[in-house]
Amino acid sequence: MSNTPDLQGWLPVSISKHTAEPVVEWCRFGTRRFTEAFFDHTVQNALREPFNLLFRHQTPLDALIDWQTQSPGLQPSGLIFHMSRCGSTLVAQMLAALPGHLVLSEPPPLDAILRSDRRGASDEQRIAWLQAWLSAIGQPRNGEQRLLVKLDAWHTFDLPLLRRAFPDTPWIFLYRNPIEVMVSAMKAPGMHLVPNLIDMNISGLEPAAAQRMSQAEYIARVLATLLRCALQHLVPLGGKALDYSRLPDAVITDIAPHFQLTLTADQIAAMNAKTPFDAKTPQLFFEPDTQSKQQEASTEARTLCAELLDPLYEQLRAL
Repeated sequence: MSNTPDLQGWLPVSISKHTAEPVVEWCRFGTRRFTEAFFDHTVQNALREPFNLLFRHQTPLDALIDWQTQSPGLQPSGLIFHMSRCGSTLVAQMLAALPGHLVLSEPPPLDAILRSDRRGASDEQRIAWLQAWLSAIGQPRNGEQRLLVKLDAWHTFDLPLLRRAFPDTPWIFLYRNPIEVMVSAMKAPGMHLVPNLIDMNISGLEPAAAQRMSQAEYIARVLATLLRCALQHLVPLGGKALDYSRLPDAVITDIAPHFQLTLTADQIAAMNAKTPFDAKTPQLFFEPDTQSKQQEASTEARTLCAELLDPLYEQLRAL
């Protein structure tokens, strides 16, 4: 008989990285939906509730597998990979506009499981934990019928493992004109675009080499590696590539059919109602920035793009 407690109504919202063995932290969620721009925003709001300030569940990682057997959740209906700064949050917000969709945007527990190989976990263990964590977080608490996941940009490097874990789940890769991504990233780089902040094991970007590079060169080389990885796997692993310039219309015309979502006119209207607003800061209106980013690009950034990124961008567009 399993020793796993009854976790109905609880969700596994974090996985420790600083204990001898990974520990899963569970939070009482009730019917709260993931509607904020990022997974952590919703979790932080839930953790502020009085009950969750007083009561918590903690379990080992393998309890996820026991709970999957006891209470299987939704299987993922779509995975969203991306280059970063290319509209992935908008896509997630449009999909989350429908009550029947449970949308997870860059969930840190998934990242913790993917990185558990640094602590000696085998691929088979990681796959079992990935499947079990998504099953646990994908409990249909409000009648949800679809589970969709937007990953972090660096999870493109984990595509082969994620496809082994979810071989039948359709996936997309979002990308954008590289100079526009570079300008955005140089102002506010993501974790994967800061040397040695997270371990990505990229050949040619070892710690010593990374420290010698300018910010622009490091960002360009990481982005180039991301694009090469996406190009390598798109056709063999059945992905669909989409350019930022085709958003938001492509969410309805391309992404929904690829994810096998059948939408009514009212659902399309609800999704399109998200588009006038900034996806990351929805209290603000969206301001197109393509032209300003093109104008702001430095000579170094343009040179790096021409050498390292533009040829890969054109290959993606050709697909």
